[in-house]
Amino acid sequence: MKVVRTISRILVGLVFIFSGFVKAVDPWGTAIKFHDYFVAMGIEGLMPYAFALAVLMIVAEFIIGCSLFFNIKVKWGAWGAFLFLCLFTPITLWLAITNSVSDCGCFGDAVTLSNWQTFFKNVILILLAIFIVWQRKGFKQKISPVMQWNIVGIFTIFIGFIIGYSYVHLPIIDFLPCKEGTHLPDLMTAPKDAPRDEYAQIITLKDTITGKQIDIDVNTYTNDSNYWKTGTKYKYISISEPKLIKKGYITPIHDFNIFDENNNNYIDTVLQYKGYAFLFVSPKIENASTKNIDRIKSLYALSIKQNYKFFALTASLKQNIDTFIIKHNIPFSFYMCDETTLETMVRSNPGLILIKNGTVIKKWSYFDFPDETDIEKITSK
Repeated sequence: MKVVRTISRILVGLVFIFSGFVKAVDPWGTAIKFHDYFVAMGIEGLMPYAFALAVLMIVAEFIIGCSLFFNIKVKWGAWGAFLFLCLFTPITLWLAITNSVSDCGCFGDAVTLSNWQTFFKNVILILLAIFIVWQRKGFKQKISPVMQWNIVGIFTIFIGFIIGYSYVHLPIIDFLPCKEGTHLPDLMTAPKDAPRDEYAQIITLKDTITGKQIDIDVNTYTNDSNYWKTGTKYKYISISEPKLIKKGYITPIHDFNIFDENNNNYIDTVLQYKGYAFLFVSPKIENASTKNIDRIKSLYALSIKQNYKFFALTASLKQNIDTFIIKHNIPFSFYMCDETTLETMVRSNPGLILIKNGTVIKKWSYFDFPDETDIEKITSK
């Protein structure tokens, strides 16, 4: 029994530590996932609390995991894991049934599981958690309670630092597709042999002899001439709209387009440009920080001087864009891009990306916007 207890404790602890850590390096991503949940559940009123709830969940997961893995305050960790899974296992079942959110985000962007995989993973974990709670008195701690609380405090400070640093700057580990060193066109093109979306259409026919109507798949109809040949007893009634039955391959980066007010798309201009190109990214410009905004103006001037491309991207409404431009005396115009795409490009509002020949060279949060000297060091290499 001791071996089973130990294996269960370590396994559940590792899962919780990993889950908490990969979320901690991208707290904005976890908050965005909370947004998705709130929309799916119809509780948009909780949107303002998404980031705070994300931080609380991350810290709780990590501390529960450390408690179990390192065998400190195991009773607290055991009950914490059990209650945590009691809350989220029904939610993941609902997601698996409704598919209202395509990815639960249980492991951030580090590991993507389907909703059913997530549910079954949670079922296994909750069974282990029940066992750990049942056997909680069998775990013997070799250090004093005070020292155990001190260790818990150290782990809390550690994960808090990871969250804070990744919030102010950018994720310490970037699990997103648009990471530094990535050649974007490679992630925007599907392989030639990649599976495509599969659709079904139903044709309704009437048997003119019996008067009954039948529904058949369009492929069955096409391949069987009895349904459509001259003199057939079947009369065509209607055909349904195509219905997606199987999703095909989805490129890691999709829906990435850069439109001007006349609906001209400049995505190829950016990705095929041999020189340097700046992407100033703000999913919602009305919520953007204006810290270091003067550096962006200077970089725009540098772009004109050095013949670099400069595109400011947002998903905001025109009236919000115009207000921002006037209020902050912005010398450049904005282009439109999908909000979700912008959120996955750089975890900062606003953020900055430097691209050359379609490859991401460097990314910055608004807190770390570079000056001209910084850019010269990069471009002179």
